[in-house]
Amino acid sequence: MTLLLVKICVSVLLVLGLSWIAEHVNPRIAGILSGMPLGAVLILFFVGAELGPEFAATSALYAIPSITATIGFALGYYFFSRTASRFSPLFSTLAGLVCYFLVAGGLTTITFDLLLGVSISLTALLVFAYSFHSRATDKIQTRPQMTFARLMFRSGMAAAFVVVITAIANFVGPRWSGLLIGFPMTFLPFLLIIHVTYSGAQVRTIIRNFPLGLIGLLCFLTTASQTIPLFGVNLAILSGLAAALTYLSLLGLFLNRRRPVPAE
Repeated sequence: MTLLLVKICVSVLLVLGLSWIAEHVNPRIAGILSGMPLGAVLILFFVGAELGPEFAATSALYAIPSITATIGFALGYYFFSRTASRFSPLFSTLAGLVCYFLVAGGLTTITFDLLLGVSISLTALLVFAYSFHSRATDKIQTRPQMTFARLMFRSGMAAAFVVVITAIANFVGPRWSGLLIGFPMTFLPFLLIIHVTYSGAQVRTIIRNFPLGLIGLLCFLTTASQTIPLFGVNLAILSGLAAALTYLSLLGLFLNRRRPVPAE
């Protein structure tokens, strides 16, 4: 029960935090941050606590190519978000999930080592980032008042996805468990919140910047999968987070240097 409450509280805070950044700062920044290892930390921690470090290490290794399935989800959601229908969030979600599980199902037929997993995911990330790169940002201009009902809706979606996915991971073995680490369990409810509240334009801004954050997830998983046998699950997660935050810091410096200097 304690672990369940921690899962719910942390997932709700993560999704609400991303939503706040998208609404009050910039959807582009929220898109980058949503690709970071937010959900992966949760699943890997709970898998390690409930099933042991050996299971967690194998799961982390298979989570690396699962980034490709996450990209499949993002592509499916992106293209269906263009439909001019009040059911667009539903259609986009279903399309994204179908793409995710089709790619993930194909990945279960391959036996991965670290080099193959990193090579596949990094190639997919670079192709996605190049193909969808755009400096255009559809900022949120007007925000609805945050009522108690709207807060409960957002919190409920975030909690439901995390609880369901971490529960499934206990029953499907280390390969599928690893692939589920890449499941967008915080990204999906975050997209739905923005899509339902605003429009597909803001969602597409977030998705276009998503690959930049996913490289941080790749850094996290690569580090964690190699350090779990050495340090255990908890220290390996901290090592992975250090690698991801180092990448995020370097990315921030790079993006700041690319900003145009204002004329005097």
